[in-house]
Amino acid sequence: MENISELIKSKNYHSLREYVNSTPITDIAKAIEELNSYERVLFFRILKTEDAAEIFSYLSYDTRKVLVENFTDDLNESIINELKSNEIADLLEEAPSNLINKVLSSIDNSEKRRKVNQILKYDENQVGSIMSVDMSVLWEEMTMREALDKIKKDRKAKAQLEHYFFVVDKKRKLLGSVALEDIIFEDPYEKIKNVMFSVNSILTTDTLEHAALIFSKEGMSVLPVINQNKYLIGMVTTDEIIEVIQEEATEDMYKMAGIVVEDSSIPYHKMSIKSIVKSRIVWLIVLMLGSTLSQIVIQLFTNYSEKSIEQWVAISVFVAIVPVISGAAGNAGSQSSTTITRSLALNEFEKKKFSKIFWREIWIGFIIGAILFIMNFLRLIIYFSISGELRNSQQTNYWVLIFTSSFALMLVIIFAKALGSLVPLLALKLKKDPAVMSAPILATVSDAFSTVIFFSITIGLFLTFPWLWVPISNSDTLNTAFVLF
Repeated sequence: MENISELIKSKNYHSLREYVNSTPITDIAKAIEELNSYERVLFFRILKTEDAAEIFSYLSYDTRKVLVENFTDDLNESIINELKSNEIADLLEEAPSNLINKVLSSIDNSEKRRKVNQILKYDENQVGSIMSVDMSVLWEEMTMREALDKIKKDRKAKAQLEHYFFVVDKKRKLLGSVALEDIIFEDPYEKIKNVMFSVNSILTTDTLEHAALIFSKEGMSVLPVINQNKYLIGMVTTDEIIEVIQEEATEDMYKMAGIVVEDSSIPYHKMSIKSIVKSRIVWLIVLMLGSTLSQIVIQLFTNYSEKSIEQWVAISVFVAIVPVISGAAGNAGSQSSTTITRSLALNEFEKKKFSKIFWREIWIGFIIGAILFIMNFLRLIIYFSISGELRNSQQTNYWVLIFTSSFALMLVIIFAKALGSLVPLLALKLKKDPAVMSAPILATVSDAFSTVIFFSITIGLFLTFPWLWVPISNSDTLNTAFVLF
């Protein structure tokens, strides 16, 4: 970055152009991001128009916006007209009206202006908003030689060329696709219609998530975009889809962590302290308020325990196990929720299989719960043996406490697994984003209900069999317990 800055300041234009020719565009774009506004404008003024336009398309949205605002009209016009229609539309998607007017007025080609407006009419989550419309289209009756001549002509007209070319009829309805190597190596007089193959297409109104799913199933670098009447409108490449997948993955991770951001594509290091705080504080407040339910449950049961069973059970030991139970519940539920949410995002489930998924998670919960029952039983034996409470307690039968807490843990795990699968399935049923309703809501609900389950089993067992809680060595207390029972 210091190198490019020095070249600009010294006005060493020759070395600067050599730097551009020998450096990857992504590295140049990163260096430009670190320059001040004056240096950025001067940098683009020095470059050839073609190089400037290509580098410009790799910059972040905010940087591009500032540059267009600072460019002179002639520089704006030269760079804007070198950009493809979808790149111009991307720049204008969230731009203020004065910037939109400035850019559109810089486009000297009325057809390109029409294409830009066509892309802008789609919502940002629709395929039409990211499709490329400057492409080379072939007709079914063309020969391979005619097709190659047209591709060369379209290249001079700045069309976006990919490995595959789409074939249409006279009405521009999509018929299929043909690979570049077929056009080059087949008989020059062979007709396109005899070589083309069928290809899956995407609707302009399809969601970006759906397009990403289609790409994952296809082995092509580009797919055609059609309208409801099957007319070819544009194309989408893997470059655009990879960016969509990254943004969606980031957005889902943020949502599952209870982080609400306006634009998940903004890198962390470029987010202001204010925006980070704003994105995280909402769900933390909601969770804090939601944890009041757990507080009420613990307080009610503790008060009841102090009045009813304090003479039989050490309350401090009793309450100390609660975080272990609730923590295990939260972790178990989060595992199910994350797995189900990802599978739903990939369309791995059919709606008719939702009940099967639910019962499958309950069975998984039972198996995991049984394993944790054994592990927790052994853990508490070792824990209370080291502390000496297992042998020396005159108040609490720790063997019963160990069994009760382990059994409660197993039930809590089953409940958490069921809840972890139910929340994303219910969200989808209500046409909400499963990622939003998963971890934050799951954590609050599982904490409260796991506490209820643990206290209910423990106190319920005491009320039914109070003599179980008394150590065998404490004969007087044991006799009293039998009388009460």
